[in-house]
Amino acid sequence: MRLWLTGAAGFVGRHLARRLMEDGHEIIGTDLSADPSGRWTGLDLRDRPAVIAALAEARPDLVVHAGAISGPMLARGEPALMFDVNVTGTLSVLEAMRRAAVPRLVHFSSNAVYRDREDRLPVGEDWAIGKTDPYGASKVAAEAIVASYAASAGIDAWMLRIASIYGPGRTSPYLVSDLIAAGRTGGSVVVTDERSNMRQFVAVEDVVEAVAAAVGTPAGGCVPVNITGGEYLSEAAIGAMVQTHLPALRLDVVADKGENGDGAIGPLDLTRARDRLGYRPAIPIAAGIARLVGAA
Repeated sequence: MRLWLTGAAGFVGRHLARRLMEDGHEIIGTDLSADPSGRWTGLDLRDRPAVIAALAEARPDLVVHAGAISGPMLARGEPALMFDVNVTGTLSVLEAMRRAAVPRLVHFSSNAVYRDREDRLPVGEDWAIGKTDPYGASKVAAEAIVASYAASAGIDAWMLRIASIYGPGRTSPYLVSDLIAAGRTGGSVVVTDERSNMRQFVAVEDVVEAVAAAVGTPAGGCVPVNITGGEYLSEAAIGAMVQTHLPALRLDVVADKGENGDGAIGPLDLTRARDRLGYRPAIPIAAGIARLVGAA
């Protein structure tokens, strides 16, 4: 198939483009800045006329929309920017799809859309969404746009509610990289135990496999689906995994550090991902950490 990929230069986008080309797909990539070698073109998704023109020229069979601000740490203190990129950008993509009659979409959403679930029972896709923090709210709004265009324009859409992604090539700050960096220098990291919010990570390779499955499988409507690594761990437990490789790491374990982590929810239920996409995470976080420590 001919695929139009937003966020092609990003952490996940680079891995994904390689995987989809291995499957025989033709990739037309875009990102905010163009690649000098021509692997992807420069396109600001907030520029709706430019997006409409680019998609009309590309005429893809399917859009993979991965271009967005991918976490709250990347626009902290700039809620207007968060909404502008994640909401306006998504609206541009869906309107361009409608005009060009592109029939299918794989949309990158997030587990950050879910409302808190203090009982920590498993969270399926029918659990309530609606967050008030800028990142979570921007992803909820983007899902509403996708659902609206799916209903009105007949677009077949997967909305992948993805947990925190880690792996080789990630450059934005996050817990695992902070732990590894501190372990190499004998530094200390403040982590919470099981009394606080738990963490859910997923290896970038597992995310790529989930997207490849979604590309190859029509959703039959507008369908949200959880994608995670299948583990539900405290920060202290993840820190202990890093300590097995970097014993100089010091952990300052506290009950609460005033952050929401991955949200006060239970483990993401992967039943739909397994049944509809054949998705089964293959990389436990302990193995992923070992690989990252060895590669750095």
